[in-house]
Amino acid sequence: MHPLIPWSVAGLLTCLPPVSAQAAPKALALDGVRIVDVDDGRSGTPRCVRIEDGRIAGITRPGSRACRRDAEVVTLTDRYLMPGLIDMHAHLSLGPLDVRRDGDAIVMEALPDDAIAEHNATRLVGFGVTTIRNPAGDLAAAARYEARRADGTLTGPESFDAGPVLNDAGVSGLATAVSTTDDVRRVVAEQVDAGADWIKLYTGLSPTLLQAGIEAAHAHGRPAVGHLEDVAWTDALSMGLDGLVHLMPVSPDLLAPADAEAYRASRRPGAFAFFEWWEHFDPDGPQADRLVAAFDRHRPVFDATLVAFQAAFVQDRDDSPYRRDAGRYAHPRLLANWTDVFTFAIGWEPADFERARAVWPKVQRMAARLYAGDARMTLGTDMSNPWIAPGISLHREMALLAEAGVPNARILRAGTANAADALGAGQRLGRVAVGYEADLLLLDGDPLVDLAHARDAHAVVLDGRYLDRAALAALRGDE
Repeated sequence: MHPLIPWSVAGLLTCLPPVSAQAAPKALALDGVRIVDVDDGRSGTPRCVRIEDGRIAGITRPGSRACRRDAEVVTLTDRYLMPGLIDMHAHLSLGPLDVRRDGDAIVMEALPDDAIAEHNATRLVGFGVTTIRNPAGDLAAAARYEARRADGTLTGPESFDAGPVLNDAGVSGLATAVSTTDDVRRVVAEQVDAGADWIKLYTGLSPTLLQAGIEAAHAHGRPAVGHLEDVAWTDALSMGLDGLVHLMPVSPDLLAPADAEAYRASRRPGAFAFFEWWEHFDPDGPQADRLVAAFDRHRPVFDATLVAFQAAFVQDRDDSPYRRDAGRYAHPRLLANWTDVFTFAIGWEPADFERARAVWPKVQRMAARLYAGDARMTLGTDMSNPWIAPGISLHREMALLAEAGVPNARILRAGTANAADALGAGQRLGRVAVGYEADLLLLDGDPLVDLAHARDAHAVVLDGRYLDRAALAALRGDE
């Protein structure tokens, strides 16, 4: 999530193509597949993978009687099997921006929308996303979603959820205002009681309140993730922050002194920082070296969400692929909102878009440097913010990282095993191994050679249930 602009819901119910909620079959045998080892970056020889009760029960030679016995056998000769993808930045239930006047006050709301959550969930699975981190939102809505997913009335990815962000201003459903350390401790405790898996700390917090938020999260056994601007990432990591989001480290304190002075003197509020800061930053200079060193030392969980920024930088173009994706896969109410009300580039002139596009090589270079290091790099999209469509945008994120020079093997590991480990679920998710949950992608080609194979899955296995091309097309809403 970017500048603190909320969303709202008007209760629209969306009709989605039905997908059977039947339990996973007693056994499923995927025979002849080549397993993609995302940890080692290699694809193996053909194997038979047996799935029972939603978990991988055995991996044997192809044609094995033990693998095929009493199972639904799917022959997949020389196709590739990899873990399901994990989007670490997917605001599942956020609705469109609602701004209204209450007397002399302007009120903004970010109320949840269960219909939008369902729409997003099915399309995520349709593109092979089997797990998400929902990094800020209404915890009651998250609980409703998980209940429907658990009882089989909804097809969707497993979700790890944070509550409303802690910030210096409150927005119903999205942000809780805190002004003292006691406020921070109280809100964190309330969110943990409500089921929060992570605690999200936002840009308006002072260093003192940020530190209090980190300590409160840790006291409850929860990681703290930050979306930060004026507080430098290097300082926040030294405080013990576990995760960062968005490759927009726009603090003046991360610039060389002369550049920081120039940036402070000329910067405009809001999303102009997305390019104005980068105009003063050298991704191969000593300040970038300091940032890379901090990532390697503290190893934060990090998702770059390049796709969210490039979508903003090219939204003025009629041929924007992000507009096309949104037109096809985003919920209609969100699409209308982005078209008529809210974008990250509010107030940008043509020259601003040109300046934004001019700094893109710097963003790419910094991404390549960070993803080459030892931090816990993951993938995220900022889904439900402008022009980010469920599922397909994660594949665009992967392509953008590849264009930046990140090797395919690193990208696949970031979107599977790294993310599962970061969620504390690395012993059950993110790998193809005996005992792991059967959330899997079946592909026609090796994604280590070409990431595009992951975008057009031959099939998805979700909770042990086999979804073929027709089922995936129905989930995506494709005709």
